[in-house]
Amino acid sequence: MKRIFFIINCFSMGGGAESLLTQIVNHLNPEKYEIGIMEIIHDTVKKEPVNSNIKRYPYYVKADDPERKAKMYYVYHEWDKVIQEYIPQDYDLYVSFNYLKPSFLLPKGKKTIAWIHGDVYNLAQPKLYEERTLQNEAFEKANRIVAISDITTQSLIDLFSVLKDKIKIIYNGINIKEIKEKAKEAAEVQMQHPAIVAIGRLDANKNPLRMLDIFEKVHHKNRSIHLYYLGFGDLERDVRENAREKGIEDNVHLLGYYDNPFPIIAQCDISCMFSVSEGFPMALLESVALDKPFVSSVIGGARILANEQRCGKVVETDEDAAEAILTLLETDREQIAKECQESIERFDFGRYIHQIESLFDEVINE
Repeated sequence: MKRIFFIINCFSMGGGAESLLTQIVNHLNPEKYEIGIMEIIHDTVKKEPVNSNIKRYPYYVKADDPERKAKMYYVYHEWDKVIQEYIPQDYDLYVSFNYLKPSFLLPKGKKTIAWIHGDVYNLAQPKLYEERTLQNEAFEKANRIVAISDITTQSLIDLFSVLKDKIKIIYNGINIKEIKEKAKEAAEVQMQHPAIVAIGRLDANKNPLRMLDIFEKVHHKNRSIHLYYLGFGDLERDVRENAREKGIEDNVHLLGYYDNPFPIIAQCDISCMFSVSEGFPMALLESVALDKPFVSSVIGGARILANEQRCGKVVETDEDAAEAILTLLETDREQIAKECQESIERFDFGRYIHQIESLFDEVINE
């Protein structure tokens, strides 16, 4: 029995990386691996449904702890002390499930993997010089660096070229059967059509205000179209106010967060994501698994998933995005469903788990 320890920034906020980690640990062979998970920051949005054989370790700090910022100093500047107190030393492999804080807590002298879920180009900013230096130190501790998409890989090579031989590409996988089953559950929301769904937190990176600008252009040509935001965040008020200013508030709906969003996504005509940066967003994979085409900005994995633009459109400008949405609305539904299934089959979860287990065994046995 091999012991695997995962370190993640937060495992209780309902994010894409959290959902993916849940899927991974629940499908790793329980007769082969013993698994532990530690989150650095604990929130109360969602308790991830991991199997009973998976051990949750004490978190480092609560999200609403007034001392959170002070405590985070030690993660950045005295990580050996945090490792000594919070990271057990008797595991065969340690996996940090994203860059910066989780990777800082990889213990020295152990078999380790740094799993990166987005591009790291932000570390090129002069104001983030210290973070980039610390990240380089953390990467030096790692036996492998997992990149989940084309853009993630390129960003690692561009900023940390000396470590390129450590990089292993494993595209995100998806449990298609499970998602389709969950989509059959009763929906708490009934969409009006045509319907666009924007999935993700309402924060600066997800760029919900750009989505609203694009939707306004689409609405100008199709007054019956509706936009549904699935998620919550700091920009919720801004979205509502902007929708009112644009005069489209009756066609813009903020649904909030759902533990099971699939019965809602299954109703839409198109899913959209205009994030500034993404690794390989699970939301797009899930949409395509439900036969829904997508329109997105140039983010990690989108061009691969779009399969030569047959089940998705990857665009750069707002004008191109609006035109892509209108074009997809007029495309034959059966043809789109066929293209979506052809694309998503490449990300089959069984193959994905096999790749992960092979990598784990390879690093442990070196």
